[in-house]
Amino acid sequence: MWHNRLVLLAFITIGVGLCVPVAAAAHPGQTLSLKISVRDEQVRYEILISADLLRSLMSADRLSYKLTNAEDGYRFVDPEEEQRFRQAIQAMFEDSCPVTVDGVLRQPVQQVLQFVPAAMPVVPDGPYELPPDLELVLAYPLEQRPKQVALVWGLYPQDPARALWGLSGAVEVPALLDAYDEIKIIIFRDEEPAYIWHAPLKRARKAISPVVTEFEPETLPIPLLSLGVIVVWGLGLLGLRFSSLWPRLRRPILPLSIIPLGVALAAHDVLVTRVVSPWGETVVLPADEEATKIFTTLQRNVYAAFEKKTESDIYDVLAQSVDGDLLDQIYNEVYQSLILRDQGGAVARIKDVDIKEAALEFAGVLPNDQAAAFRMRTRWQVLGEVYHWGHVHSRTNEYKALYTVAQRDGAWKITAVADAEQRRIIKEDDDPILTPVPASPEPPS
Repeated sequence: MWHNRLVLLAFITIGVGLCVPVAAAAHPGQTLSLKISVRDEQVRYEILISADLLRSLMSADRLSYKLTNAEDGYRFVDPEEEQRFRQAIQAMFEDSCPVTVDGVLRQPVQQVLQFVPAAMPVVPDGPYELPPDLELVLAYPLEQRPKQVALVWGLYPQDPARALWGLSGAVEVPALLDAYDEIKIIIFRDEEPAYIWHAPLKRARKAISPVVTEFEPETLPIPLLSLGVIVVWGLGLLGLRFSSLWPRLRRPILPLSIIPLGVALAAHDVLVTRVVSPWGETVVLPADEEATKIFTTLQRNVYAAFEKKTESDIYDVLAQSVDGDLLDQIYNEVYQSLILRDQGGAVARIKDVDIKEAALEFAGVLPNDQAAAFRMRTRWQVLGEVYHWGHVHSRTNEYKALYTVAQRDGAWKITAVADAEQRRIIKEDDDPILTPVPASPEPPS
């Protein structure tokens, strides 16, 4: 049973473990987490800035404030110092991070500005106390649905070690962009600080279309030769019955009927034609190539379901490709893990699903419910990305399983999974937290 649940978790991300280890690891130093959302009523920035980065971005006089540690978080001791700090933050973002919507420069409104406890690094000698981080939410109010949003980012963490490689000291800033039906990771760089979002010409479809099963009408075999022999013999008997010869031939000719009946039985496979039955139709069972295509579509639909943003949309799309108890397992167990993806600043996304192998092992009728079905033994790899504290980590997992796909209400749906396996694939550009790298790389010669 636990093997099946393992594959269920694999369906929406590389597993809950994709989020947890990274979310638990802090990134002390100059770090930044940035999430941007675009809606009809506003463009919204959610920002978490480490104390070290804040000190590098603002002059010492702007940082001359005192905080007190209250039960509900940090507070400014002096209201005038708080006002000066808010003004400084406002000016910094207006100057360094302008937002232009449909050609009009927008001014930010500070919805949230508060200091929060810094993430505690997981180290052998820790934990130890860090200065508080700044949590900031800026809203850029809009009057209507935007057509174009130009985002410019000019605040970058600095890494002096990059100079050893002949690079700019500014560290690129990844951001999670949530714009209507689209969620993606964008990258701001010192040499390329702007990103322009364009509204899609058409709204994304709410649900993925089901994989409809093909039906063919049931047919009845008609053995023409056998039928012809019986018809000729019957007409002959009928003719004799009304002739004067019938009284004399009746006794000897009736036993001879076994001869044409035997000929008809022996020739039942000769000259056979088929006619459409008026009583029903049957499902067309797929061959190898078509079965692989159907399963690949269903599997990608399942991953796509969890890209939706609302609980009802996820369930609606998922139900297009999964049926029965398996649907409830995927939805109830996996969704509860998925909605925790923002805790700790970590967000897991599926970047690619690569089907490596798919072999058809069975195609026929299931004995338990008499449904048309087929079984696929598959191996596939999932490439995922984790966005956490201004970093993007990659991770690749490989999975194997035997899936049952059955006909349900005119569509193919995944109904069972068995023989589940998984393993981690280490790549050169994989998650640096799990891939050993030199602590102090030497500059190239």
